[in-house]
Amino acid sequence: DLLEMKGFYAIFRLLFEMLTLFCVGYWGFHLITLGPWRYVAGLAACAIVVLVWATWGAPGAANRLQGIPHFVLELSIYRAAAAALYYSGQKQWAYGFAVVGTINTIIHHLWLPTI
Repeated sequence: DLLEMKGFYAIFRLLFEMLTLFCVGYWGFHLITLGPWRYVAGLAACAIVVLVWATWGAPGAANRLQGIPHFVLELSIYRAAAAALYYSGQKQWAYGFAVVGTINTIIHHLWLPTI
């Protein structure tokens, strides 16, 4: 049933977005050279992602991008999270995250654009 699939996919997207925040936070928290400031870097990285998404990507955003610009924004956020994993030494996880993020974005924009 398509309605059930949309519900499952909406939950998957929410969990994947939370994982995205975890990835950028993980990167910041593992910047050893910053000493205790690495915690600030981890929280700031998460805050930047949330701010960008809330401003231009979220369904209720006043300045929400549409079409191709929204596709590029979403893909860029997922790729930034994958890069954060990569530069944190988690290369295999980064590759997997990049692939799932790309597939997720394509599905969202082509197959189920109403979610």
